[in-house]
Amino acid sequence: MKPLVFFFIFPLFVLSGWGCGPWGGGLSEDVVARVDGESITLDEFTQEFRELVLEPGKETDPGNQAAPKEACLNQMIERRLLMQEARKLGIRISKEELDHALQEIKKDYPEQRLDERLNLKGMTLDGLTARVGEKLLAEKMVRAALQYRAEINEKEALDYYEIHRSAFQLDAEVRVRQIVVSDGEEAIQILKRLKKGESFEKLAKEKSLGPEKVDGGDLGFFRKGERPEEFDRVFTMERGAISEVIKSLYGYHIFKVLERNEPRSIPFEEAKSGILQDLKRKKGEGEYQSWLKGLKEKAKIKINRKWLNS
Repeated sequence: MKPLVFFFIFPLFVLSGWGCGPWGGGLSEDVVARVDGESITLDEFTQEFRELVLEPGKETDPGNQAAPKEACLNQMIERRLLMQEARKLGIRISKEELDHALQEIKKDYPEQRLDERLNLKGMTLDGLTARVGEKLLAEKMVRAALQYRAEINEKEALDYYEIHRSAFQLDAEVRVRQIVVSDGEEAIQILKRLKKGESFEKLAKEKSLGPEKVDGGDLGFFRKGERPEEFDRVFTMERGAISEVIKSLYGYHIFKVLERNEPRSIPFEEAKSGILQDLKRKKGEGEYQSWLKGLKEKAKIKINRKWLNS
């Protein structure tokens, strides 16, 4: 079951101080921050910060909460800025989008358990609905701002390819079936049957302990180092070959090599489409950060520094 958390994560910039006017000043005790005239109340912040400290693996030190409190508040301010900009641009969340997001959350919780979880967080279903709507709107604004509309020319892509040639070298890979059992003597008897011509796939389905037994022991393709070192023996085998019994920490294995792909370089024409997409994404991220910086600089933001340091 997924934890009931609703944090909006901005992966493209580091949360930091606001360089946009004096901190605090004229804010009442029940207001933590004001963003272009919209208040973030102490109740709103407390609710969101409580979710942070209740999220598994994100617990904070009760004696040192200044940094996580500031990070949480910065995240709320940035989300508020994005929501305000979205509304200015006429970006909206439809009822269908909101209903779908709520159903995805509810899917992981029987109704009673969801109520219990919301009560633990001091939240109502209406509060959850409002929070999800805010997150969806902010995310929609991020997606709109991230779209890089200029074209990347082929020379840029070729230059990237030449500089990063090592990234376009593919190691050898093999596709393998395995039979794995817990007893060495049983493995020897299975190998004898294989050498007499019995079907590897059939015996894997009947005898193997691995979850891939349902696919006749098919492990798919893998490269050297991606599996336990005992598996690397298959890279010395020819296509169609069956190994001897090989012992590992997981049991006694017999392998059959189904296919081999030798090492090769991906030519530019094959790599070009992916490179163009990657360069466009990176330029979009750069433009987004510049856009967000401008958004912050234009905004009138006040923060109750006295409260933040308490």
